[in-house]
Amino acid sequence: MDASRLSATAWLSRAWATALACAWLAAGPALALDPAQPTGRYTVTRWNADDGLPHGQVHAISQDGDGFLWIATWEGTVRFDGRDFRAVEDLNHPDGRRLASRQIMRHGDGMLASVDHLGLMYVPDGGRARPACVDVPGLEVARVAPGTDGGYWIVARQGLYRADGAGACARAGGGDALAGLDVLALLAQEDGSLLVGNRHGLYRWNNGRLETLGADLGLPAGEIRGLVRTQDKALWIGGEHGVWRLRGDRLERLRRGAVEGIIQDRQGALWVAATDSTLLRYWQGEWQQLDQRHGIEGFASGALFEGREGLVWMGTTHGLFRVGDGPVWGVGKEQGLRNDYVRSLVETADGQVWVGHSGGLSRLRDERVEVLLPRSGWPSASVLSLAPASDGGVWAGTYNRGVMHFAPGAEAHARALVPEGSPLATEQVRALLEDPDGTLWIGTERGLTAWRDGQAAAQPFPALPALPVRALHHADDGTLWVGLLGGLARRGPDGRLAVLEPEVDFPALSAFDFLSDPDGTLWIASDRGVLRHRDGAFKLYGRREGLTGSALFRILPDDFGNLWVSSNEGVTRIPRRAFDEVDRGKVVQLDMQSFTRDDGMPSRQSNGGSSPAGWRMASGELWMPTAAGIAVFDPARVADASAGQVALVIDRVLVNGVPATDVPPGGRVLIQYTGISQRSPNSLRYRYRMQGVDADWIEAGTAGEVTYTHLPAGTARFEVQVARAPADWSRPANQAQVELAVATPWWARTSVRLLGVSGLALLLAGLYAWSDRRQRGRQRRLESKVAQRTEELREKNAELEQASREREQLMEQLAHQAHHDALTGLPNRRACDLCLESAVARAEATGSPLCVALLDVDRFKAINDRHGHQVGDQVLAHVGARLLDSLRDPSVFVGRTGGEEFLVVLHDMTLDAGRSRVEQVRMDIAALRIASLGDDLVCTISAGLVERAAGEQPDDLLRRADERLYEAKRSGRDRVVAA
Repeated sequence: MDASRLSATAWLSRAWATALACAWLAAGPALALDPAQPTGRYTVTRWNADDGLPHGQVHAISQDGDGFLWIATWEGTVRFDGRDFRAVEDLNHPDGRRLASRQIMRHGDGMLASVDHLGLMYVPDGGRARPACVDVPGLEVARVAPGTDGGYWIVARQGLYRADGAGACARAGGGDALAGLDVLALLAQEDGSLLVGNRHGLYRWNNGRLETLGADLGLPAGEIRGLVRTQDKALWIGGEHGVWRLRGDRLERLRRGAVEGIIQDRQGALWVAATDSTLLRYWQGEWQQLDQRHGIEGFASGALFEGREGLVWMGTTHGLFRVGDGPVWGVGKEQGLRNDYVRSLVETADGQVWVGHSGGLSRLRDERVEVLLPRSGWPSASVLSLAPASDGGVWAGTYNRGVMHFAPGAEAHARALVPEGSPLATEQVRALLEDPDGTLWIGTERGLTAWRDGQAAAQPFPALPALPVRALHHADDGTLWVGLLGGLARRGPDGRLAVLEPEVDFPALSAFDFLSDPDGTLWIASDRGVLRHRDGAFKLYGRREGLTGSALFRILPDDFGNLWVSSNEGVTRIPRRAFDEVDRGKVVQLDMQSFTRDDGMPSRQSNGGSSPAGWRMASGELWMPTAAGIAVFDPARVADASAGQVALVIDRVLVNGVPATDVPPGGRVLIQYTGISQRSPNSLRYRYRMQGVDADWIEAGTAGEVTYTHLPAGTARFEVQVARAPADWSRPANQAQVELAVATPWWARTSVRLLGVSGLALLLAGLYAWSDRRQRGRQRRLESKVAQRTEELREKNAELEQASREREQLMEQLAHQAHHDALTGLPNRRACDLCLESAVARAEATGSPLCVALLDVDRFKAINDRHGHQVGDQVLAHVGARLLDSLRDPSVFVGRTGGEEFLVVLHDMTLDAGRSRVEQVRMDIAALRIASLGDDLVCTISAGLVERAAGEQPDDLLRRADERLYEAKRSGRDRVVAA
């Protein structure tokens, strides 16, 4: 290397930046992203204008002393507590307009912000904004950087300025060299010099002179946008031509491609914001990245920041992005899954994870993902359910291929349980369970099947309703529990079957999962919430106890005394003790913590209705299937996150809408408080009390404000505490308070009271004289009131008669609503039952023919999945209208029995005549075009038609019609099957 190169690098090897280390020490606990985790386990969360960010393009990010994140955008500066964005009003234009901010930096006990029109502003913690450089107004700031002595450097269009720790700004000697220079990066060195990156390359400013440095080091000409001195004293340089590292006198390019910013985190990992939707991490010689697959969008702006909780924040043209390593991460297509719409999963004893999804079956083995289905020679099939097999393999239930067995071992040899052509070979299987005696229980859409000794028993329990089976479970006492879509049943160890009637024998309609405790308690995930079955009784914990009301699909325990339940609203962790606290009346609602996409789940929608919809792994992790992959929960990380302090700030006190702490009599006081946790903001819970007003602490949940009116005179102290869910108020994470001075009302002052006593004496003296005059006029007024009351009674009688007539009309309307479906206007299930009973009785009495048909909209679930439930409701309304129009006849009854199913009763019609009428209806609906839905949605129906035989009752007719309907479905849909 030549002498000029050595002289250019000698001072670089001696310089050592301490500002970043000081910032780490001031930030509190040394939290950081775990660099041992692959970036695929990190979670990326995004906020944009739809979430309250004033503008999608983020220019800069920093953090204040309270922990609020400060974000600079085109439309102003905001603070962020992890949940809500709040504008920094002091940095707006005096007329209220939001001004673009471009630079934000923590300095001393406040924040520096470069704002268009206002220039460089300083906002002290808890104070009002003021110009940072009073002596040098009107600076058009391009870049601000911390110095090595407690001050900071300013590059403005007018040149270079130096600000000391007290905020006094002065022009640097020779600072004219930087005037008009478009500076993109600035880094102070211990020797007082500056590294300057601009559109042309890397420069050094030293003792008033600007020297070209990039060419001497061997950097190509081009923009330099990021500079950072790392813990090992190396200089990292990022820009138009990639990422470079300078150690001693050795310069090496570590990555090509344009970058916008570089930082080093507490663990020593380097983070690089690449220009195009990519965030890179460099750790121990290896590059990994997060990109559009993980949710990062837009072009990087250079805004890159590590917060005090160890999270990495990035700004782009499309919003603010947070990179975290919380207790939740996803496994999906990026990790090798063929399809990320996951339905069920199990872990076998050999540690292999089997994943059933819409695209088939995958297996995670030896850190690799293998595709087991589809495979050569096998038709494709969606796998709905799984169960461990006694030989170490798994049973797989499919959407339309019945049951398959996959043997253990590397080859995972597959075989179908029954040959093609068998009825079981085309069943939709959503639950499987192998008994210790070798019996395989198979839950299908048509009920429960038992497979024993190579034979299928379609009705192993004759008394069990032929309803769709959603879950199967063996309790420790040998009881077999069967969860049905519309029921619940159990077979005891003695072989007796008990069928429980929904909403009568148990407080729900459907059961989706079971969990047994060692003490015999059974937990059930149902459509109404969590059921606890203990000592022969059921207890429901649902919407009233704080759950969302969404159906629960899976219930799993962890090692920390919690239950985890999944639903379409995410996954919720509930401490077991919370159920007992509700039972004892200690609290009204369950203390719980919910996890959604914001916490790292691939999708908020946890898939269910298939078994098992989640699995507890041998490692203690909980794996939950979602609509976008597998959500992996590490309960230990959640437990760790619940410890430690949380910054708690009483952010604003408004008295009658104005910031103040002096309260006039009867004044309205609004107190806003917030706990600041950028890592897990949704886990924070609050309670508060006003001394002298509230008898005890008031639990506020997640609410961040409270209002008081008519506070008693004197000093009032407001206290608030914050804790992480599940809240343990014996150890709050922090507390804060504020005192209010409440003025005494004028009427309570001593002088006013003395004056009142004197006035009262005078009033009593005059009262006697006034009373005498009043007595004489009372008689006259009494006579007038009698006449007035008589007239009022007459009018009241007329009003009562009118109310009686209106009541009769209302009763008629209610009677109509009780027997008609609100969506289609057709008679509802209750009316259908009454009509069918009446029709059967009439046919029995007169001997006249009677036909009954069940109609079902084909592939209605697919319509809902593709277009949404609102479009599905419109489809049902159109179909109902066309049915009513096509079958308008006094001898024909049409009703909706529920969902997408309709009932048609044809009086005095033989099977041939009925087939003709129903076939015409089928063709009419097939010709229906619903253009109002935007894509000319087409739908068809399948129908099962039967003619009543002598002695047949309504249930017999419906059963036969339902069998014909299923036959129509199996035969290809869009047809009428009659018998």
